[in-house]
Amino acid sequence: MTSFYWYEKHPELLEAEKEAMHKFFPGFQLRMMDDDKLCWIGTLNPRGKDGGVWKLMVVYDHSHPHNNVFGGSIKVYSIKPNLNKLYSEAGRLPHVLRDSKGNLYMCTARSTDVDSGVYTATSAAKALGWAAKWIWATEGWLHGEIGDEVFLHTF
Repeated sequence: MTSFYWYEKHPELLEAEKEAMHKFFPGFQLRMMDDDKLCWIGTLNPRGKDGGVWKLMVVYDHSHPHNNVFGGSIKVYSIKPNLNKLYSEAGRLPHVLRDSKGNLYMCTARSTDVDSGVYTATSAAKALGWAAKWIWATEGWLHGEIGDEVFLHTF
């Protein structure tokens, strides 16, 4: 019987994900969502005292790893602040995408930047590194410290 879930088909990939996350983002916890997708939940504060604390959820698609879409098979959502609310308050946000339910997530990488082989897959740790860069730039943009031109080349 073939499994539907990537983490059952490729347990070695799941172990590599756990090792990378524990090494680079030890404060993030692995959880299983109601739809059996795996996700990591934790906080980042890329700008330190000059920025906010972001509670993030890093969600794997059931078909992980792939690079069929921007950001690949790992989506980074912000629980707090809520990106949908932040978008509404700001009138727009740079480099966000909507999932199939209409929820915003960070567009952290071009599909060509995402590794999609089982043994060279982009990890949640790599996606969080890109998310930290996105948060740093977006907070600067929201505070008027940087302009739109930064986003033409950053991601």
